[in-house]
Amino acid sequence: MPIYEYKCGNCGRFEKLQKFSDAVLTECPTCNGPVQRLISRNVGIVFKGSGFYQTDKAHLQDRARSLNQERQKDNEALLDADIGSFVEQSDNTTSKVLEA
Repeated sequence: MPIYEYKCGNCGRFEKLQKFSDAVLTECPTCNGPVQRLISRNVGIVFKGSGFYQTDKAHLQDRARSLNQERQKDNEALLDADIGSFVEQSDNTTSKVLEA
């Protein structure tokens, strides 16, 4: 349940824990004076799932580095003019890219 912030003309600011379906307060619970609901700056956002954590980014960087190293092996085989080795290494790299 969210915490809403209100401002009373007599008492000042106060917070109230309410359901989304609850009606907006119109009277102060302390002095029964008129209140106004404020828009808060502090919003608690919770990110769930993959991609939001520092470790996720590092994991993706490690995968990219390993795939890049496989591509370098492809290039080395091609520079050595060993076509058979290049085709074998290239197929191996392609399968690793598809797995990622």
